Amino acid sequence: MASVHNSTNLEQVDGGFLVKQGDVASTFAFSLLDENHMPIPQLEGQEASIMLTKDQEQIKKKAIVTKGTVAFNLDKILPVGLYRIEISAGGFTFPSDDSTQIRVTKSDKNLVTEEVHTLKELDISEEVKKQLAGRTTGNSEVGMEFPDLLFYYNLGKV
Repeated sequence: MASVHNSTNLEQVDGGFLVKQGDVASTFAFSLLDENHMPIPQLEGQEASIMLTKDQEQIKKKAIVTKGTVAFNLDKILPVGLYRIEISAGGFTFPSDDSTQIRVTKSDKNLVTEEVHTLKELDISEEVKKQLAGRTTGNSEVGMEFPDLLFYYNLGKV
């Protein structure tokens, strides 16, 4: 019995190598090809798993194979850096190589990734809790006494 050499290839057919941080409109598309750089017909209509990897960071996406191609966009703000792309469909894995990478470059806007935004929100709520701890609201001639929460909210937005 002859041994079968299974080699798969990814070829970018839409989108570029560089994308600005926060660009959620640009589409990236990759053809899923066999060892002869030909489409694999049995993948048509199947769900593909797309993994973008940078160091310890992994972003997972799903897409349907259409005309031998998988298309996706970056639907959230990613940290700046070089992401390798690996796509799995129908039992095949299409690994990333030097030609199938996306570099996210810093935007001119002051964008905040989801993780940083979440930390910021946690810090704000913790700060409000700390400021409220041990305080009681009391009545005085002027009315109810309680802290200026808007002050703390605006502090967190800085």
